[in-house]
Amino acid sequence: MKNIELIEELQNKISTIYLKEQLFPLRGENDSYEIDNKPILIWHGDVTRHCWCHYKAHFNFDDNIDELLYSSDEIVYFTAHLYLYRPYISTPLRDAYSIEGKMIYPALYNLPRKRYDMYIGIVFEKIYNYWDRIGDLIAAFFPHLFKGNIYLNTTIKGLKDKYNGNENFEWLLNFVNNEYSDFNTQRINIVHYTSHNTSTKSQQLRQVTDYNETKLLSEKILNFPDYFKEMNELAKTGFIKTRRFLDDVNKVENYKCPDLS
Repeated sequence: MKNIELIEELQNKISTIYLKEQLFPLRGENDSYEIDNKPILIWHGDVTRHCWCHYKAHFNFDDNIDELLYSSDEIVYFTAHLYLYRPYISTPLRDAYSIEGKMIYPALYNLPRKRYDMYIGIVFEKIYNYWDRIGDLIAAFFPHLFKGNIYLNTTIKGLKDKYNGNENFEWLLNFVNNEYSDFNTQRINIVHYTSHNTSTKSQQLRQVTDYNETKLLSEKILNFPDYFKEMNELAKTGFIKTRRFLDDVNKVENYKCPDLS
C-alpha cells in the first residue's frame, strides 16, 4: 500500500468517527460554514467591521476567524484520534492480574496507550489555542484596556464591572470561572509540568493494589475523548455568545462604520 493510500484510509476512518460521535468543528458538518442559523464569515464580518472602522484597522479580524476555524478543525481531528485508540489502550483495570490471591493493577503502556496519551496533551493545547483567539478577539474591541499579552480569563474579568448583566457576557464569565478554569488547571499541569503519561504512571504505582482508586483513574483516562467532545461543543457555543456579546458592545461603545450610501 502506498503512503498516500494509508493517509486516505486513516482520513476515511477519522471521518467515520466524526459521524458516529457527531464530532463537528466550528465550520459545521460538511463545511456548511453556518452556526446559529447564520453564515459564519458574513456574521463575523458584520460584527467586527464597526470596531475595525472605529480604530482604523488596528486588528486583523480576517486572520482571527481563520485561526478560530483552523483551531476548531484541530480540536475535532485530534479528539477523533482519541476515539480511534481508546478501545485498544492499556489501563490498570484492563491489565490487572493476581499474585497469590492478591490483585495487582499495574501501570503498563501498550502502543495505543502511548499514542493516546500523546493526543491528550495535543488536544489540551488546541482547545487552549481556540479560546486564546477568542480572548484576542474580545480584547480587540477594547484596545485602550488590554495591551501586551492577552489572556481570556483576565480579558473577561476585566469587563465584569461594565458588562455585568449582559446575558451573553454572563455566559462567558461563568464559563471562564468554571469549565475553563478546571480545563486550564489540567492543561497547565500536563503541558508545563508533567505529561499525562508520566503523571498517571506515577499515580498508579502508588496504588497498585487499590481497586477503588484504580477504577477512578481508569475511568478518568477513558473519559478524555468524551470530555474533549463536550469542550468542543462549549467552544462552538462560546463562539455564538462572543459574537452576540460583541454585537452588543458595538452599540454600547458606539462603534459604527460611516454610511457610504
